[in-house]
Amino acid sequence: MRIDEAIEIDRPCELVYGLVRDLERAPEWQESLESVDVHAGTEVRKFGGMRHEASFIVQEDDPPRRLVMTSDGGPAVARATFDLQQSGDGTRVDFSLELGLRGAARFAGGIVKAAAQREVRRNLQSLKQLAEA
Repeated sequence: MRIDEAIEIDRPCELVYGLVRDLERAPEWQESLESVDVHAGTEVRKFGGMRHEASFIVQEDDPPRRLVMTSDGGPAVARATFDLQQSGDGTRVDFSLELGLRGAARFAGGIVKAAAQREVRRNLQSLKQLAEA
């Protein structure tokens, strides 16, 4: 399944990219993300009432334009892509999340997609608020 969202942030690409790329600060604006250990390449997320640890890898790092990460753990494999471009005096962030569900989670695909869509929107709003503060 794939989720695509975009947001305009009234800050330069370099600043917005810096926030997105500072993985240790990601729990500040991603609601299900509890912690990130950059050195170990692991993250802990809470969803479905449970905590799940996943390993992650930065696949593409092209500052200040693009960041692609993959994570694998628990009931899902995910690929998150941030594409940033200058938009007037600010930045347009195009975000894409591709999720592959495993095990019992496969049977809840519609519910998972709706919940992930809502969270992605809230996360981008939180990123905007953090960047513009």
